[in-house]
Amino acid sequence: MGGRGTVVKPDLLIKRQRATVFVALLLFNLVLILLQLWLFASVLEALAHGESQMAIPAAMASVGLFLVNAWMLGGLRRLD
Repeated sequence: MGGRGTVVKPDLLIKRQRATVFVALLLFNLVLILLQLWLFASVLEALAHGESQMAIPAAMASVGLFLVNAWMLGGLRRLD
């Protein structure tokens, strides 16, 4: 933050906090997207082997992940 005698403006602190929250949300979003890609690849592999029972639960999980991502986007809009 600063050494002795250094004055840090409150606006700068708020910007740093917002940047930290933004990076954390981006990293969490990356994990969710990778999880969706893994679900998609798993379902395609199962379908290639003639097994279709995994498609509906994976689709519901993917919709849930999409809703979490949409909720986080709303949080980013409220961050400003």
